[in-house]
Amino acid sequence: HGSIHLVMTRKDSRVQDLNNVINRIFASRKGSSGPNSRRRRLRLRLRTFSVVCLTEDCGILEWVPNTESLRSVITETYNPQFPPNSVHRRGSRITNFSDNELRGAFLKCQDVYLKRGDLDLATKKFDELILKQYLPVMYWWFIQNFASPHSWFEARTNFTLSNAVWSAVGHIIGLGDRHSENLLVDTSSGECVHVDFDCIFDKGLLLPRPEVIPFRLTPNMLDAFGPTGADGMYTGALTESMRTLRKNRDTLLSVLEPFLNDPVINFKSKSQQKSKKDNDANDAKKAMDSIAKIEGRLEGEYNLINPNKNTAKKNKDPQSMMDSTHFTKLSVEGQVQKMIMEATSHENLVQVYVGWMPWI
Repeated sequence: HGSIHLVMTRKDSRVQDLNNVINRIFASRKGSSGPNSRRRRLRLRLRTFSVVCLTEDCGILEWVPNTESLRSVITETYNPQFPPNSVHRRGSRITNFSDNELRGAFLKCQDVYLKRGDLDLATKKFDELILKQYLPVMYWWFIQNFASPHSWFEARTNFTLSNAVWSAVGHIIGLGDRHSENLLVDTSSGECVHVDFDCIFDKGLLLPRPEVIPFRLTPNMLDAFGPTGADGMYTGALTESMRTLRKNRDTLLSVLEPFLNDPVINFKSKSQQKSKKDNDANDAKKAMDSIAKIEGRLEGEYNLINPNKNTAKKNKDPQSMMDSTHFTKLSVEGQVQKMIMEATSHENLVQVYVGWMPWI
């Protein structure tokens, strides 16, 4: 194994700076109730890696050892409760993107909404043709890779807690492009590691198929959390993470504002890139809008706006025209429940890009 990797890195560097600040906040006692507080017991932290920028679009990343993508982990897993000839036994069937039947079934479900405007029917078909036919298996990965009860419990706990922290931070900064190759799992500890931070500040909403969820919380991840799914340790850790971030909003904003005003970093999609004059005129407004969104989230707002609503309006579907976005300032618990509801909503998952593989 090498220790470095060459890749585009300026945004990675900036996000790692933010993550290091957040880790210091989690490790401190500020906003907690002492050495035995829930936050300290939960051992909340983000797994980071070193980044050295050589130019504005190239640099050196630290190699993150013992990691595999979420997709790879699911591919190698199987459910021993199904017989060897069962279609539901192997995870490789779920993750096979070259399976035309699987891709075609998902796109058929999606078109019911995007072309006909019927979100209810699209969601129903997604549930019947995809979710009930491609069952999650990740619960078994921990059993198959961690032999002792203690190591199994620790690994599953690490996976759950690390996902909760990444969910909180990812939603605050609008981290998108969370497909199954950008979420890594440490095979020695179960800890989750996110990579590729190009798609931040809600840039995912500008993609041809907008990423209309706050973070990745798909069936296999819920399966890995155990019988309680998102309702147990994950919700507790996400609540504690959001509470901590909200209490330290001034510190986070002081790190994010220079990030947004960095003249070298481009936050626009290629289709939005116009002349330099137009870009200069819009940059200040876009930075202000991004800061306002982040401030809102740190005050309890759920302000992620689904651009597919325009498609629904064109197709005159009254159900889809109802805007479920809340700009009310919610309590920490209310905000967390709203985030989880949106992230796991089959109505949202059926709208994302097929390559995002929302069924895994």
